[in-house]
Amino acid sequence: MNRPAPAAGPDGELPVGRRTIVFATMIVAIGAIVMDNMSATLALPAIARHFAIEDARSIWVINTYQLVLICCILPIAAIAERIGYRKVYIVGLVMFAIMSVCSASAPTFELLVLSRGLQAVATACVFSVNLALIRTIFPESKLGGALGINATAGAIATAAGPSIAGFLIDHASWQWIFALGIPFTVAAAIVSCVALPASPGKDRKFDTISSILSALTFGGLLMGISSIGHQWALEVSITLLVTGVVSGFILVIRLKGAMDPLLPVDLLAIPAFAVSALASILAFTAQMIAFVSLPFHMQATLQLTAAETGLAFSSWPLAMACTAAVSGMLADRLPQRLLSAIGLLTLALGLGLLAGLDAGSSFVDIAARLAICGVGFALFLSPNNRILLSSAPKSRASAAGGLLGTARLLGQALGTALATFAVMTNGGDASYALWGAMGIAFLAALVATSHRDRFRT
Repeated sequence: MNRPAPAAGPDGELPVGRRTIVFATMIVAIGAIVMDNMSATLALPAIARHFAIEDARSIWVINTYQLVLICCILPIAAIAERIGYRKVYIVGLVMFAIMSVCSASAPTFELLVLSRGLQAVATACVFSVNLALIRTIFPESKLGGALGINATAGAIATAAGPSIAGFLIDHASWQWIFALGIPFTVAAAIVSCVALPASPGKDRKFDTISSILSALTFGGLLMGISSIGHQWALEVSITLLVTGVVSGFILVIRLKGAMDPLLPVDLLAIPAFAVSALASILAFTAQMIAFVSLPFHMQATLQLTAAETGLAFSSWPLAMACTAAVSGMLADRLPQRLLSAIGLLTLALGLGLLAGLDAGSSFVDIAARLAICGVGFALFLSPNNRILLSSAPKSRASAAGGLLGTARLLGQALGTALATFAVMTNGGDASYALWGAMGIAFLAALVATSHRDRFRT
């Protein structure tokens, strides 16, 4: 890890052959991490049985991971800009592999939760610099295509994760779910040490106070939103939300006028960047409402079995996987805001069609409507990410990527809370949640086209 990094071409761009090898291992690593995250949810019942704990307690395996990830992603992005993307990325890959071993071999539930928390730190290291590294190694003319391939890898991993996890749980054990990504992240770390070019860091002091305020802001908001969905005591929810809001206000005041601030308020002052970030939050909120509510809707209202539900639901990420690369290439040639808006309107259409399903709907009809959602989300994701990355200065690429990850996590937390509340208050009938998700997707489309340069960006 300490060997000198090889030289790169102008602006860090790599020769085609070397770039292909580096990018391929980056895609494999991202796929392994995403698959690990998706599979962990399916393993919760098996984990509860293994450690003889309540089902509700087992959810801390997921909650802890999400909480640590959202608290760490911006501070780690700031560290990456200070010491270089390459170092943080490689440390993240190695740490993820080590924590995967610890998670798979944890003798107690408490140690499993601790391992997952540390694994979230490793994920933050990788996610906070992944897009920045892609921007570094690819020329601007090929950036959209690279982002599309990156999104495709995530979609394929999302589609494959539950199926692979179910097979491993039935034929081996839940521990194999956490062990599956070890060889891929280790291989990516080795290749990165050899072939990934060094990225220059910035000589600046790390802002510890702002990091703490950032953790309180996003941790408070995430826990507060989640507590509403799980119907915790109102006082607890209000306290958490107030903590997040007040900490965020103090953080923004503290960072006003700062050079390269931890929370990139300077980037949010760029209209194109701010619009893309808000559209991302809304889009992921709509997506997560569907992801959480659809299993209940499909089994309670549409009368599908669990196996049929899983098979039909896979059409969403599979459609994303088939569309994301095309969307990325289109983003290099067409107006990106227009393409994003078309994607969000397609997502809204698909969600509305899903909300209108009834028990007489055929399996093929259900899968087709899910696929429409996947196509729409993929059409939105690559061009929106390209706008967000391209509108930020290249020296702030890590901060832009960190904020993009934070927007995704906030949207997912809000979507989970809204879907949980809707399902718990409607006895498994999630059609109201899906209608709400359609409205949020439509609002995101309006946001995506709100910037005055909407069709030139």
